[in-house]
Amino acid sequence: MKGVVVAAAAVVLAMLVLVEPGHATVTCQQAVSSLIPCLPFLTSGAETPPAACCSGVSGLKLLTQTTEDRRTACQCLKDAASQNQGIREDSAAGLPAACQVQINVPISRSVDCNQIV
Repeated sequence: MKGVVVAAAAVVLAMLVLVEPGHATVTCQQAVSSLIPCLPFLTSGAETPPAACCSGVSGLKLLTQTTEDRRTACQCLKDAASQNQGIREDSAAGLPAACQVQINVPISRSVDCNQIV
């Protein structure tokens, strides 16, 4: 399991190099890195995410104060999730609620990030 998490983290980090940064102040590296501690939760379907994961979700909320930042983070997370088929869509969608953090950045492969306000 540990090897799967390390491999998934490597895939996510590799995606950071491939995603072209926009004009937002949040970077793909910041957005994706904030959720790396969540990979075990996102891939296993566990009921409770680890504390480090929820800290990352809270950090993502702080990073995404503007519409442009939310859209950028959304696209970065969407691209990273699309590259890691081991991420469970239901776990990703429920992550903010599981951490009891309300964020305006959906975590989904199918979201239209341009619709975020």
